[in-house]
Amino acid sequence: MAQFDFAAYRDRIADMVERHLAEPGGIAAVRAAMAQVQAWAEQTLAREISEQQRRELACGPGCAHCCRVTVTVLIPEALAIAAHLRDSFGPEGAERWRLTLGETARAVRWMDDADRVRADIPCPFLDEKNHCVIHPLRPLTCRALTSTDPARCRSALDALASGREEPLLTNLFQKFLMEMTFRGIADGLERRGLDTMGRELCRAVAHSLESPTLVNEFLAGRRTLFPE
Repeated sequence: MAQFDFAAYRDRIADMVERHLAEPGGIAAVRAAMAQVQAWAEQTLAREISEQQRRELACGPGCAHCCRVTVTVLIPEALAIAAHLRDSFGPEGAERWRLTLGETARAVRWMDDADRVRADIPCPFLDEKNHCVIHPLRPLTCRALTSTDPARCRSALDALASGREEPLLTNLFQKFLMEMTFRGIADGLERRGLDTMGRELCRAVAHSLESPTLVNEFLAGRRTLFPE
């Protein structure tokens, strides 16, 4: 198999984002951009990794060891997730999500990954079965994380909490692909003069639910400022 061209892939992602956001379209344009980018990333991953590599990955529904570390998102990812929550849970449900996400955001705001693992603060998007309720729209930084052994994944997190390093066997192609997808989105945003800063997942989605004007401000090129 020919070596994968990550630079060309990143440029293609940037082109997708730039094209979707070139014309006025509000939240629909943002959601369309994120949907196409995420679909392209998953299709590329499925095409490029072997069946054996897929079988080696232990990640799946109910395994949530890694869902206790800080997740960074770009503003379009947060806006798309917030819109999905409004559609799926209605106004009252979206308000409950805003409160829940805000509570977690405040709890983890000054924590690094080791602090959060020690505090055992899970992602609020996990349900009672440890399934991700936003899995189709899950952030790219979540998609980048893989493991071949749940026990070793848990052990590596425990080591992190104790200030030690423990190796974890992961799929590096998937990691690099999702990281390049993230950077490609940021490149597309930069071309449009939009905010490219990464934000903590819970805080970004909570603010997206709280502020109905955020999408228009973002698409107008304003820097996204979070309330204290």
